[in-house]
Amino acid sequence: MIIVPFQTREVPSHWATRDELRLDASFYSQQIIAARLLMGKISQKTKTVKLVDLVGAKNIYMPALKVTIPFSDYGYPYLTQSEVEFFLPASRKRVDVKKIDDADRWKVRNGYILVSQSGTIGRLTIATSYLENFIISPNPIRIIANRDIRGFLYAFLSTWVGNAFVKSPSYGITVNHILPHQLHNIPIPQLDNLQEEINNQILDAQRHRETGQQLLMKAQVELKEMLGLATLEGESLPYLVGEIGRTIKSFEISSSKLELRLDASYHAPILQTIRNTLAKAKFDTVKLGLVCERISVPNRFRRHYVEDTRNGVPFLQGSHIPQTKPTDVKYISIHSSHIKDVIIKRNWVLLTRSGTVGRIAIVREGLDNWAASEHLYRIVTKPEIHPGYVAAFLSSTYGRKLIEGKTYGAVVDEIGEKDTSLIEDIDIVLPPKRIRDTIGEITFAAYDEKDKANRIEEEAIRLLEYRLKEIVNN
Repeated sequence: MIIVPFQTREVPSHWATRDELRLDASFYSQQIIAARLLMGKISQKTKTVKLVDLVGAKNIYMPALKVTIPFSDYGYPYLTQSEVEFFLPASRKRVDVKKIDDADRWKVRNGYILVSQSGTIGRLTIATSYLENFIISPNPIRIIANRDIRGFLYAFLSTWVGNAFVKSPSYGITVNHILPHQLHNIPIPQLDNLQEEINNQILDAQRHRETGQQLLMKAQVELKEMLGLATLEGESLPYLVGEIGRTIKSFEISSSKLELRLDASYHAPILQTIRNTLAKAKFDTVKLGLVCERISVPNRFRRHYVEDTRNGVPFLQGSHIPQTKPTDVKYISIHSSHIKDVIIKRNWVLLTRSGTVGRIAIVREGLDNWAASEHLYRIVTKPEIHPGYVAAFLSSTYGRKLIEGKTYGAVVDEIGEKDTSLIEDIDIVLPPKRIRDTIGEITFAAYDEKDKANRIEEEAIRLLEYRLKEIVNN
């Protein structure tokens, strides 16, 4: 019999009797103990201020949670807690703001710090002006801070020290949560000149991130205008009408057009609308497979993750594809079998093939030589075809709908793993090289701005962590 020793630790008794009055062991995790001890030493050498004293209690809040959210087909575009972390999120749902008493508090403004408060706690995002176009889920905690401290606060709460304080008060059995008031007493060190430097770095990263979003939107506008593609109007689709005159999402199709597929998604009316529109486009359409050198998926193999990043390669998963900055990245051992088969290279186009199918990303400097999951298609275009153009088209409404039409599965949507014929069969408009390159370069620039923002932000956070350690040691 193997006896696994209990993990035990001692903490001062006054930790249990102040603030939260907590006796659950998770509240005294090894990481939070280390963070408390570190901040205790820092407070002896430099001033610390509670978060609530820096920004005010009313500026740390979340809207009142509703038991049911009033979704509507024609309401205001809505983003979930996880979607606000996306590089360029697109709304999948809409809400009727007339049925939300404090709808204005659900919106966010440019510069708000958003903290995930349920599920995976402690993920941070600084809202860009793009998020002002949406109603945001009440789940993220909103922190409103002045511009002269906003970046520094974000950086500190992103360090392992600050994030430990964010996560430590979490509670719940199935799904963990934190509440705004539990962030009030987080100690924030005052670091004079370094504070201004860190703040400026984070704000600079934010400018690059917003520029990237604007470029990605510009690529979609250019795509639509240069190709002469009409806006797809869901309201005009030929769905049947119910007995009381209410439109329901059902439709008729001739048995001769079934192509041995009985799933509704394969025959959705939007797909025929797209085919008709593409037939009238300025330029011819070709199959995606004809513009690619290869579309592939690596073999499955047992993943061995490592804690020491020097012995591993960052491992990209499908959930990371839409994110502004990949979070909770694991490292796969460099000694794993077939490790070379899962390495991705610069300018490849990645496409999720299971779960949420059809998410697109381009491998630029930030992801070059990472490893990636077998749940991602690798699309390598021919030399004369700009991969940025292919990514832009597949990311468009037209591309997304055509990809979705290829999916199958009951619980989890899928597109064939080894059989890439379904993806190769997707229609793509092929304009002259000049247009492809113009749109492709804009798309490249967007992802380069995102990578630059992530690099600047990471450097600022690491610098802050180093400085905190240095204060303690001196």
